[in-house]
Amino acid sequence: MFIYTVHVMPGQKAKFEGDPSVKYQIKRVNTEIPANKSGRSVIIRTNLEYDAAVALVENFNEKEGKSQTMREEEAERRNS
Repeated sequence: MFIYTVHVMPGQKAKFEGDPSVKYQIKRVNTEIPANKSGRSVIIRTNLEYDAAVALVENFNEKEGKSQTMREEEAERRNS
């Protein structure tokens, strides 16, 4: 499963959450890879305004949730 999060671009510092004076990036973390392994986290979008970044993250997480539900239903159907 993937988890998507919003982070401030490297070298910039936000004074508060949603600070419009800085740019943001979106990271995707693969929770199926152990934390001590490399390649677990990937930057997938950069140079975004905060509102656009949050909207993308919400959309990605919603789709990932639906995908996970379908995978679980398929696994239950196969086990029945």
